[in-house]
Amino acid sequence: MIEAAKGLRDQAEDVSFDHEIINAADWLDQEPPQSDQIFQDFFDAGDKVAIIGSSKLRKSFFGMQMCLHLAAGKHFLDFKCSRSRKVLIVQLEIKKDHFHRRIKRMADAIFINSKDIDGNLFIMNGRGEDIQIPTIKVAARKTKAEFILIDPLYKLVDGDENSAHDMKPILRGFDEIAEATGAAVAYIHHDPKGRPGDRDIRDRGAGSGVLGRDYDACITLTRHRDDEQAAVVETLLRNYKPRKPFVAEWNVDHFQHSNLPVVTQNSGNAAASAKPLDDYIDDAIKLISEPVYTLEFDSLLHERLGLANNKVRILRSKMIRKGIIQQANRESKRGGGQFIGLPADIEAINQDIKQKKLKLES
Repeated sequence: MIEAAKGLRDQAEDVSFDHEIINAADWLDQEPPQSDQIFQDFFDAGDKVAIIGSSKLRKSFFGMQMCLHLAAGKHFLDFKCSRSRKVLIVQLEIKKDHFHRRIKRMADAIFINSKDIDGNLFIMNGRGEDIQIPTIKVAARKTKAEFILIDPLYKLVDGDENSAHDMKPILRGFDEIAEATGAAVAYIHHDPKGRPGDRDIRDRGAGSGVLGRDYDACITLTRHRDDEQAAVVETLLRNYKPRKPFVAEWNVDHFQHSNLPVVTQNSGNAAASAKPLDDYIDDAIKLISEPVYTLEFDSLLHERLGLANNKVRILRSKMIRKGIIQQANRESKRGGGQFIGLPADIEAINQDIKQKKLKLES
């Protein structure tokens, strides 16, 4: 017994140890270093971030829009950007040409051009390729990335995402990338089946529970109770104070703030009865026999159809998405917003704007 104990002691003394041990008293006499915040009071360089949502909630578009704003140094929804960053998108699911179309349409919708992001936004298209952690690490070093988005997480998992044993190597890999490059590493992940609105944010995300204990910051997108094109955005943070949830609405290739109440769809309210907004479309068309400014159109929907303000915005966005009405080019924008009307009328306005622009340039 004594010999066995002695053998274990000798073995322990032979173990190499290169971990830093700090005398806490030294820390009490020093100020901690300033954090390099990617988004103010949200997460830092070197952190791990999860973006979790259900199918068809456009979580990939949400991540892409975040990357565009970071690369351009612009605030994104409720998240304040400290400065422009070098960003790497590792997209593993979409064909290259389709991803090209997506990002071009979105950049145009949020008024970001090539000069805004030149040298700051890089894309690694990995559909059909065996992309693993070491490859991402090399790409991050080559691009000097400060923020890396991996979309989706499951494409990296070699095994069962419900198994903690199979998930831990991926999470360790994210640690390695963050330590080697100093970049924040974010990934997009899906919810399990069922109604995510019934779950606590700590229990979101399909697969092993190790995910919920690993990240430094989490963003969840949950379908809104009243609008299928809107999502309630909630966060869970390890290092910063809790943030208030808000609603983001999908509108013509990008997310924007919504004044909808912060109410998620769940088992208790999923069957809430109300007249479908589609039933108001025919009456709304009759109100727009000629182009009007957006604010005027909203007032007509509110006063003539009796719609609440939040429903007015939803109906207008829905009609634009379906191509029933259109907004004129940005040059038409005035105090009441852009001109809005039936497609043929708006096309005539756009042509008039184009002719006037050509005359000014000639």
